Amino acid sequence: MKVTTYEQVQVDKSAVALGKFQGLHKGHMLLLEKIASLKSEGLTSVAFTINMPSEKVLYLPDERFSILEGMGIDVAVECDFSEKFAAMSAETFVVDILVNKLHAAYVVVGEDFRFGFNREGTVDRLIEYGLKYGFRVIAFEKLCVNDDVISSSLLRNLIDSGDIGYASELMGRDYSLTGIVSHGKKLGRTIGFPTVNIYPSSRKLLPPAGVYETRLMIDGEWYKGVTNVGDNPTTDGDGKTRVETYIVDYSGDMYGKVITVYFKSFIRPEKKFNSIEELKKQIDIDKESVMHQ
Repeated sequence: MKVTTYEQVQVDKSAVALGKFQGLHKGHMLLLEKIASLKSEGLTSVAFTINMPSEKVLYLPDERFSILEGMGIDVAVECDFSEKFAAMSAETFVVDILVNKLHAAYVVVGEDFRFGFNREGTVDRLIEYGLKYGFRVIAFEKLCVNDDVISSSLLRNLIDSGDIGYASELMGRDYSLTGIVSHGKKLGRTIGFPTVNIYPSSRKLLPPAGVYETRLMIDGEWYKGVTNVGDNPTTDGDGKTRVETYIVDYSGDMYGKVITVYFKSFIRPEKKFNSIEELKKQIDIDKESVMHQ
């Protein structure tokens, strides 16, 4: 999959999905699956992501690219919501980007998609531009589950509150974190529970501090994990957030490797223990709870 910016992209003939695509939830999947299916008509599938200023994101760019590539998307276009982009009129966006750069045959959006200066562009106006400039617009309705409209803001609230299971249901996949395994204090080895450490980007939205049941794919095989999110108050307590995982029944060297930790469910809050022996006993309990899932 090719990754580029809206200023640099050039595609001969395409099917384009437009959106923020921050949560890559089930609603977003409808748009992306549609443009992937249109490849059968000889079109290049393009996911055009508008990146809004945000303190925390559900998926970092590389995480999002991995999911898009797995869906068979050909081109990922990154578009930061800059002053220049925000000042662009709706018709200028259509002509300069959709028509002249992407040569769009299809433009796929959600029913509430807005674009252009002051959000002047609506789906109805996009359809009018499609008739004028020669592309077809496909608009999908919002998806609802349990009377909840699926949205990235809802997902942020769920993850921030620790409701990992429901967030994963709405996304259609387990919420995850990808990162490079870094060296820690290696204390886990001395107590019989060697762990792998990831120091996540400050932009990544993490679930609340605590211990979680997780899964990891290593060399094509799934492993169960016990993952602590927080600053490890018993052994560190330095206030630096890390994601530390004990991988059940795995003993290989992971340092420097890129891994993805998939969150399944919350086990317990993070806790400072009075001794390493107390910590070891609790990890044993956490391991047993994961093994029986």
